[in-house]
Amino acid sequence: MFAVRVVSIRFAKFASYMPHKLAKINELIKHELSQIILREEEFDQGVLTTILAVDTTKDQKETTIIFSVWPDNKGREVLKKLNARIWHLQQFLNKRLKIHPVPKIRFKLNTDEATSQRVEEIINKIKN
Repeated sequence: MFAVRVVSIRFAKFASYMPHKLAKINELIKHELSQIILREEEFDQGVLTTILAVDTTKDQKETTIIFSVWPDNKGREVLKKLNARIWHLQQFLNKRLKIHPVPKIRFKLNTDEATSQRVEEIINKIKN
């Protein structure tokens, strides 16, 4: 009975530690990948790509990069370009991150209209 309590206490500590660790990993991946995309990828003139969120699995083997594109009609084109270069982007990320294993990246285009409107409002404020 004592061993069960020790295991459950250790698991409780691990469980409370994991969400904080994943949040830090998500932020790190978001920051590094945004810098890599900014330097290495070229999109059409006037296309703005924003990484909205990073979702890493608990086992840290995969991470989904959720991004939006303005204007909306260029979203599929940007997704296609990122997926075509995913191996190269993964290699850059592997070199930059000091964690093991580095999660494999996947891209997901956010098609939520509310997010698109918010990005458009920000762009209009910057223009004016």
